[in-house]
Amino acid sequence: MNWPRIAFVTCVHPYYDLPAVTKHRDAAVAGLEAAGCQIVLARIPESAQDAVQIAGQLMNSQVDLVVLFFCTWVAEDVTLTLAREVGDLPLLLWALPYLDRDIPMPSPLSGLTASGSNLRRLGKPFGYLIGPADPERIREVIGAAGVSAVLRKLRRVRFGLVGAPCPGMLDVGCDEADLGRVLGLTTVQLELEELLKAAERASGEEAVRLARELIARVGAIEGVTEGEVAENLRLYLGMKELVRQHQLDGYCVRCWPELRNQLPLTACLAQACLSAEGTPSACERDLPALVTTYVLSQLAGAPAFSFDLTAYLEEEEAVQLAHCGAAALSLAADPAKAVLRRHMRTGTGVTLEFAFEEGTVTLAKLLLPVRGRLRLFAARGQVISTPSEVRGSVATVRPEPSAAAFIDTMMREGVEHHLALAYGDWSAELAQFCELAGLRLLNP
Repeated sequence: MNWPRIAFVTCVHPYYDLPAVTKHRDAAVAGLEAAGCQIVLARIPESAQDAVQIAGQLMNSQVDLVVLFFCTWVAEDVTLTLAREVGDLPLLLWALPYLDRDIPMPSPLSGLTASGSNLRRLGKPFGYLIGPADPERIREVIGAAGVSAVLRKLRRVRFGLVGAPCPGMLDVGCDEADLGRVLGLTTVQLELEELLKAAERASGEEAVRLARELIARVGAIEGVTEGEVAENLRLYLGMKELVRQHQLDGYCVRCWPELRNQLPLTACLAQACLSAEGTPSACERDLPALVTTYVLSQLAGAPAFSFDLTAYLEEEEAVQLAHCGAAALSLAADPAKAVLRRHMRTGTGVTLEFAFEEGTVTLAKLLLPVRGRLRLFAARGQVISTPSEVRGSVATVRPEPSAAAFIDTMMREGVEHHLALAYGDWSAELAQFCELAGLRLLNP
C-alpha cells in the first residue's frame, strides 16, 4: 500500500503562545505517523509573508493533502493566503472542538468558521472535520488523503478521445475545457483512422495467440470463429499501442457506426482487455463516463465499468444495467460461464458477455456542468443474480434507497444515461472527493 503524504500546518493566532497548542499538534502528528502516513510538518505561519513561503515549500513536497490544523482563532489573512498559494493541492481544515472548554477564547471553531467562509467566497474547495486527535479523526484524515491522492492523479491524467461523439448522443458530448478547468485532466484528440491503422499494423500472430488464451478462459464461444476473435483483438493491440505512444491513462472511443457497419468490428474486446490491465475506458466516446470509471477504479483498486440503464425490474426492486459486452472478465460472477458472441442486435464483431458478480457496489456518474458547476451522482447498491439468458455485460442492481428513487433522481436531475459501477461501498470517499474537488454531490 502507498501510504499518503500529508502536509501539516498548525493554525493559531500570532497573539497567542499557548502550551496546549503544542500538545495537540504533537498528538495529531504522532497519530498520523503511527498510522503509516508521511508527514511534512510546516512551521506555524505568523504572517501572510510566512504563509507564502510555507506554501511554496509545500508545493515542492509532492504531498497528497494539505491539512490546516486549527487550535485557536486565527489571523484570517494568513489562512486565506495559505489556501491561495498552495494552488490545486487538496485542502482539509481540521479543528479541535475547543482548546480549553472552561476558557472559551481563543476558539479553534472561530478560526475554522471564519476561514471557511473566506474560502467559500474565494471559490476554493475544501473538506473539513472537527474533533480531537483520536483514532477516529486520524482515520478520517487518512481517508481524505487517500481520496486526495486520486484527485491529484486525476489532475495529471491524459485521456484519449478517439473519434467524435456517436451520432445523436447529445448527453455524452461536453466541452473538455470545463472538465479540465475543474479537475485538471488533459484530453488527447485522436482520429478513429489512427486506431484502425494501428490495428492494421498489429501482429496477426499475436492476435491469434491472445484469441486462443481468451477462448480458453471463457465458458463458450458461440457463432464466431477463432479467426474473428483474433481480428477483433487487433483493435486491442492497436489501442494498446496508442495508449503507449500518447501516454494515456484511459480512453473512450467512437465505437459505432463506422466500426460496426463498415468493417464490421466491435471495440468490446479491446476495452475488456485493456480494462483488465488497468487502463479504463468508456463506450461511445463519453468522456464524463470515462472520468467516473477512472475515479471508481482508482478508489476500488480494480476495474470499473460503465453501462446503460436498460430495465426497471419493479417486482425485484432492482434496475438492470447492461452494455454490449466490454467489461473486464474479473467482474464476472463466474468467468467460466462467460461467452464470446456476436453483438446481440447487429450481429457484428465479437463481444464478451457475462453476468456480474453479486455483492455491494457503488454506482456513479460525473454529470455535464449546469451553470458552470460540475455534479456527481452516486448511490450504493447490491448486485443480485442475473438470469443466464440475459445478453451482454449485465448487472442486476438493487440501488439504495430504492430502484424507484434512483430512477426518479436521474430524471429530476438530468443524469446522463451511462452509469459507472465498481465493487465496494465508496460512497463516503465520493462525498469527500466532491468536497475536495468542489463538485456538487447528488444522491437518490
